[in-house]
This record gives sequence, structure tokens and C-alpha cells, in this order.
Amino acid sequence: MILIELEPELESILENDAKQKHISTSEMLKNYLLKNYFSQEKSTDLLSDIVNDLPEIACFKNKDPLEIQKDLRDEWN
Repeated sequence: MILIELEPELESILENDAKQKHISTSEMLKNYLLKNYFSQEKSTDLLSDIVNDLPEIACFKNKDPLEIQKDLRDEWN
């Protein structure tokens, strides 16, 4: 168990928000603060991982991006 000391104003805000959500303050801290912390920690993915997770655009499917770029340049020359 960890004891967290909060300023009275923050404690009041936390308690009021927990009451509105019908959960305990400790449950609110677990649900929101820890999830937020771990989601930020996870966001240190490599750029290549992020790019691989992007959706595929239909007009570029089965096409070489370099060839598309060359074709576009040739249109302007």
C-alpha cells in the first residue's frame, strides 16, 4: 500500500470526481492515473512500429511508391 499526501484542494476535487463516477478514490486513481502512466510509457514505440500499424491506402496498394513519385514528376516536366 502507498500513502499519497495531497493538498486539501486536490483531495476535495478527487473525492468529488470519484463520487460523481460512483467509484472510490483509490479505484479512480488506479483506473485513470495508472492507465495514463502506462499508456505514455508504451508510446515509446519505434517509428517503424508506428508506420507498420498505419492503415493501408487503397490507391497505393500493390504499387511501388518510388514509381508513383517518378510518374508524378514526369507529369510536371
